[in-house]
Amino acid sequence: MTWALFPIAAMLFYVSGSYIQNYLVDTALPKKRAGALIIMHLPQMLLSILLLFAAFGRTVFFLPLGNALGLILAGAINVVGSIYYYRALQAGDTADVNIFGQISPILSLFFGIIILSESITLEQGIGFALIMLAICVVVFGGLKKRERKHLDFRVAALTITSAFFSVLSDVVYACFVKGFTADIKLFARGFFFFQLGSALTVTIIMICFVKWRKAVRTTFFRGRGHRRNFLAAIVDNLAFMMGEILYKFGLLIVPVVAMMTVVAKVASLFISLFYTIFVGKIFPKFVHGKRLTHKDVVKYMIASVLIVAGIAFMN
Repeated sequence: MTWALFPIAAMLFYVSGSYIQNYLVDTALPKKRAGALIIMHLPQMLLSILLLFAAFGRTVFFLPLGNALGLILAGAINVVGSIYYYRALQAGDTADVNIFGQISPILSLFFGIIILSESITLEQGIGFALIMLAICVVVFGGLKKRERKHLDFRVAALTITSAFFSVLSDVVYACFVKGFTADIKLFARGFFFFQLGSALTVTIIMICFVKWRKAVRTTFFRGRGHRRNFLAAIVDNLAFMMGEILYKFGLLIVPVVAMMTVVAKVASLFISLFYTIFVGKIFPKFVHGKRLTHKDVVKYMIASVLIVAGIAFMN
């Protein structure tokens, strides 16, 4: 079960970055220009490429052409998923995006079976179902009937599309790194081409999306508070880079990609809970002043029991 440490650690960085992104969208970026944050992730992609080349030299290029092109494709697909994610944020509330984003583990299971020919045992299936139930308890347990009726289905379509491409990217990545196991040099080569595909796609976006490019200039280089925003973007970049490295390495050793996704979703929920309880007291703008009720505590306790049972079955 050591593979589970990687999605958990990755989510610590991903969630930290997401709070910074939400802060930037709330305080600095016009909501309709939230996609500009994709362009601001270009530095971490280029930094990853340069660091890998500096550490391993020309050996990072030593991959079969088919594998290299497949990994570049995986990076491009991942960026496409990000575009739909930011469009979902533009179209509705973050809460709705988080709700519909819980479909990711189901998509991972489907793609893993279809593309990677993965299979899960009965015990693993029960564990997966229990953890999915825990996610549903946390995400849907607090929704009032009025809120359920007024869920924005345009946001649903955009979020599900984002999840589709993000999960497809993970599966394509896993497909072309099969056999790498945990070899650091092979991982470095695979991650190099993945980041290369991401960087090339973001560069195309920067060229084509003029309004997003202008929003980047105004928010991070010229406008009011641009130095603070630029510093926040740097921290976000570093957090995202660490999250990508840990998550992609975990995909090398996870027995089934869907397990990686479902553990990551659970980890993100509990890390968000930590931010709400502790970080929110110091930086309330990062958590939107959300308060936990007794009902929330009960939900997380029930979810914890289900998660422990699910992990026991997965083992």
